[in-house]
Amino acid sequence: MVTRQDPPDFAAGADLAMDDVPVPILVVDVGADAIVAANAAAAAMVPCSPHDLMVLPLSRTLAGGEDQAELRVGDRTIPVRVLGPAGWRDTDGPTTIVLLDRLQIAIEAMDESELKTEVANLRQELEESRTRQERLVSVWAHELKTPLTVVQSYLEILTNDLDDGLSDEQLSFLNITRESVLKLRRLVLDLVDLIGFRSGHLSVETATVDVAGLLDEVMDEMQPLAQIADVDLVHERPAVRVAICADADRVRQILRNLIDNAFKFTPPGGRITVRTRVEREWVIVDIVDTGVGIHPADLGRIFEEFVQLKHQGARRRRQGSGLGLAISQRIAEAHGGAIEVESMLDEGSVFSVRLPREHEAIE
Repeated sequence: MVTRQDPPDFAAGADLAMDDVPVPILVVDVGADAIVAANAAAAAMVPCSPHDLMVLPLSRTLAGGEDQAELRVGDRTIPVRVLGPAGWRDTDGPTTIVLLDRLQIAIEAMDESELKTEVANLRQELEESRTRQERLVSVWAHELKTPLTVVQSYLEILTNDLDDGLSDEQLSFLNITRESVLKLRRLVLDLVDLIGFRSGHLSVETATVDVAGLLDEVMDEMQPLAQIADVDLVHERPAVRVAICADADRVRQILRNLIDNAFKFTPPGGRITVRTRVEREWVIVDIVDTGVGIHPADLGRIFEEFVQLKHQGARRRRQGSGLGLAISQRIAEAHGGAIEVESMLDEGSVFSVRLPREHEAIE
């Protein structure tokens, strides 16, 4: 927000206009030898509050020529450009000063070749910084993955072995702990995949995969979650056996993510249908739900990273990471395919996974 004193000729409403300007702005009153206004962007550039800045004498704080000057605050010198009229130092009224950082002023003085070099250097620095951040996330994710897997394994053993020897409350606590570990592990694995895709180090190992057999495995795995969500999960098996050229583990990951996403937005008593169809050189798996649907304005965002859609009619079992759909789309694209979606509000959605068909015989 603009902070200002009350200079004699300061136009009413100018402070509000300054707040809308993203560059740092100061207004000076030469006659009063003072800085009389500063917007939020200007305050962010100096190591003091706007009030402290306006206490300093203008003659000591601002030094330079007609077009460019320096703002001297403590041990810091900030280049500025003067937008006031020629001879502004001899005027009595306030003059607007726009602050520019050193990089902006330096770029204005460069020729085209120097500018290209500077831009290339900045891009390299940005890429190196991004690489360091991704490496850090990757290291921590891999470090977390192993202990989480161990904890998950022992919790599974305890849950199975102690099922009859625990009270209902104790068993409930144990199941809650197991669900929390599974959620953490899913998040860690999503982060590992995300970093892998961004760095280009995550590949897919393709082979001939029987679609019906793969879907049977996924459906068996997801049925307990369907019971918890009170949703019918139905597999409409294809009339003929079809195969895809794909990484089976990665396709399982796509299907789990899409079915799990359908659970989140399908009310109790609803239905999720998984079906397979063939279009020339493509095998398409549709996940059809009777959920709350997706608003048309959100359809273009659902495959973005960390996007989590909300709908008043949805009764979500748990909050996701916002990575499942983004990662699934990238896996499909790594196979040369894609995920498409159609949706109607209050009627449901259809997520279609398109993967290349394999014509070799299925063993």
